[in-house]
Amino acid sequence: MKERVVVFGDAIIAIILTIIVLELPIQTAANGVVDMYSLFRAVGIYFISFCFVANLWFQTGYAFNKIDQVKNKDLVVYLLLLFFLSLVPSATRLLIEDTTKQTLLIYGVLTLIVTFVMRRLIVALTGQSLKDAEQRKRRVNELNRQDLLSIGFRIVVLIFGLFYVRPALIIYLILPILAFLQNIVDREEDNLIATLDDEQQADYFQDRNQVWGNPMRRYSTLLRDSMKANGDHDPDRWKQIMSDWEGHINNEINERKQQLSSMNEHDKRRAENEIDRLEKQKQKMARQEAMTERRINSAKEMNDQLQNQSKKRH
Repeated sequence: MKERVVVFGDAIIAIILTIIVLELPIQTAANGVVDMYSLFRAVGIYFISFCFVANLWFQTGYAFNKIDQVKNKDLVVYLLLLFFLSLVPSATRLLIEDTTKQTLLIYGVLTLIVTFVMRRLIVALTGQSLKDAEQRKRRVNELNRQDLLSIGFRIVVLIFGLFYVRPALIIYLILPILAFLQNIVDREEDNLIATLDDEQQADYFQDRNQVWGNPMRRYSTLLRDSMKANGDHDPDRWKQIMSDWEGHINNEINERKQQLSSMNEHDKRRAENEIDRLEKQKQKMARQEAMTERRINSAKEMNDQLQNQSKKRH
């Protein structure tokens, strides 16, 4: 059933993109010359809608890929999403033909509704894909925070567009591109998390900001790694991250040990328990690093064997 739902959605999205491009108006002047300004403006607005729809396809497709079957509630929400999405070509045509505050408001409200329904669907599918209750709660809460910021920002842009039409159009162009990049980063981080066990995943989310230093460093590093041609098959790509994480743990242990002498008995016991937890986490990190090293060596040996066999054949 899941495959039929995904194929049906892909077909609808393909039709929507086709309709949008077919409705691009090509205006000509009195002498028959194409109005290049109107054409480029129309193509620009089409590009906004294309990025918006393509980003929705990517996000929903990735979310559906994590689950085994589609629940009836999620199916209803997905069909509702496709209904609102099918109205995007008409809103785009209105915006191209007459870019005014009213048409921008119609387009903004529609994309706001589509974004809200899509994000609720993704939260539901993500929650369904995670078996561990603690991890599911943490991930859902994180997605809810992201959605609150995203929907809130779109409402602000909607109000902003009532006063400044052209700057709002530029913002609507940037939003789906940023959302697409954010999804690439999330997917890359999911690949890292998948290599960790449940306890390590909990430790990672607890110490994520300390591991990366700051959110921008995490974003840029994961985005850069995702762009590498061999990113999905390089077993060595997380080695530096794990090393940084281990360094953070060592610093935490040393800081707590230095503070022990100035603590009262109650705080001292809590600090000792925390040190014990960090020491166990450090041991797990060492085992994880050893496993990664073995996978690297195994992959290199296999690659060498394949190269030797290829040389012998030639």
